[in-house]
Amino acid sequence: MFNSAEESQTGRPVGSRHRWVITLAVLMLVIGLGIGYLVRSPKPDLAAGRPIPRVSAPPVTASEPADLTISPDVVERAGLKIAPLESRSDNSTLRTSGVVQPNSYRETPIMPLVEGRVTRVMVQLGDRVSEGQTLATIFSAELAEAQMKYLTVDANLQFHIGQAARFEKLAQIGAVSRQELEEVLSRLREHHAEHASLRERMLLYGLTEQEIASLKESGQLRSDVPVHAPASGVITNREINVGQNLAMRDRLFTITDLSTIWVIANVYEKDFQLLQPGRTVTITTTAWPGRQWSGRVSYIDPRVDEESRTARARIEVANPDQRLRLGMFVDVALQAGGQTDRNISMLSVPKAAIQSLGDQQVVFVPVGAGRFQVRRILTGRVDAGWVEVISGISPGEQVVTEGSFFLMAELGRKGS
Repeated sequence: MFNSAEESQTGRPVGSRHRWVITLAVLMLVIGLGIGYLVRSPKPDLAAGRPIPRVSAPPVTASEPADLTISPDVVERAGLKIAPLESRSDNSTLRTSGVVQPNSYRETPIMPLVEGRVTRVMVQLGDRVSEGQTLATIFSAELAEAQMKYLTVDANLQFHIGQAARFEKLAQIGAVSRQELEEVLSRLREHHAEHASLRERMLLYGLTEQEIASLKESGQLRSDVPVHAPASGVITNREINVGQNLAMRDRLFTITDLSTIWVIANVYEKDFQLLQPGRTVTITTTAWPGRQWSGRVSYIDPRVDEESRTARARIEVANPDQRLRLGMFVDVALQAGGQTDRNISMLSVPKAAIQSLGDQQVVFVPVGAGRFQVRRILTGRVDAGWVEVISGISPGEQVVTEGSFFLMAELGRKGS
């Protein structure tokens, strides 16, 4: 009765309904198996119309420790690509900034030769001067005293020269003994030494040979000491004015030869291998657009600044027209691989292979099927998507070049 009532309400037999439910369940099972097959299959290369070939995993090395282990089928589905570390020719350009400074070997400080008072100053800051040119004069009582003493010693010298000549003639005829002649000659040598010492002192004060000769002829004393330029160059420092009293420790001027200048540039640690003494660099500045100067690295400071992690490099630059002025900011460029410089090769990996782990840079090194090491590396220059590897991996070792982001996510997921 129950079955008949149910059949009369639905309008169809009960057995037919059960068969329909079973058929629907089988259909859903088939669809699920198909989806699972598609997920496990390699992703198609839509551009080429064919599937991407699977990455063959390196042979298992049981002795190598691993920081991350995942199943080989997950490795295949992730589309990882593995390649060895490459040695590439570096064609990158190193760029840094610098400041023009004087060539310290061509700076000449001028100090006073006597104490006294400045009576004249003939040059201004920035003037070009020639060697021997008079720059200033200094009134000195010390010079007048030295001249008087020199004239006295010179007169005594002339007397003893005549006396020695007379004693030599008397000794020849036996009028004086040989001992008396030797005593006169000894005193003459002493006067010669004193005279030479005072003459050198006069030259040190700035008097010329002609001025000393005229002093003996006229007997007129000079009280002004001339200050001569010891070398040609530009007055880059003037520290005196008329009426100023000078001590021996005071500086009067600084003359600098600006035909050659120094550019002081800051070089980062990663560029020490590239920017070495003897390398040629190009100097440019916004003050002279289109103009270039060629310089040579002559020295790199052995000390590295603890905060900036840079060292100061000294670059010698010819400056015949003196367009590079002291204190000017300039740009320094160095082509890593050039015809005039030796080509520099660097061990490199693609930029996509490098991931950040905290404040460190790491790559993934495969050591077996589904096993990877997290290797900390020290990087250097970047050139066209490639990054120099200074330390952390050895030439010939393989790294994950594509898909390292997936491994980084897996490392974070398993570590959490």
